[in-house]
Amino acid sequence: MNDYAIHLFAPKTGKLTPSMLEWLMQHANDPTQPETYFPVRQIKPYALARILLKLDPSLIPEQVDSENVVLHYPMRDLNIRLYIHPRGVIVLLPLAASTLARIMLGISYTYIRYLFEQCGFWSFDPQLNVISYADDYQSIDEAAALMEQLLPRLLNG
Repeated sequence: MNDYAIHLFAPKTGKLTPSMLEWLMQHANDPTQPETYFPVRQIKPYALARILLKLDPSLIPEQVDSENVVLHYPMRDLNIRLYIHPRGVIVLLPLAASTLARIMLGISYTYIRYLFEQCGFWSFDPQLNVISYADDYQSIDEAAALMEQLLPRLLNG
């Protein structure tokens, strides 16, 4: 694990629950599942990218394939990416220590909060096993602490 990942989904019911996440983990990649079974809305990645570019026109888009797009934070050294796919967004950022981790998480939670307010996206942090509907400052502190714990393990192999 080289990146810290936060998953964003727009639940059809307006609230993301653990049972919805469990269903997604088991069935999201199964093309035989009918749309009505999916607990989260299907999105158009390019349309969502345009919404995010309204918030932050400095984001740098990159087409991954015919469906997915990645928006890069303009400071490439921070390596914050928003991977937009047909069922949601994955916010990816490198593991970092202390102040840098808090800065990157603060930037990331700006996008998370905006997507909640504009489109109803909820976040799921699998590292902390936390579901949130917007910015959760306790989650930022816990994520920064977790990054600090994981970083030495990665550096030492």
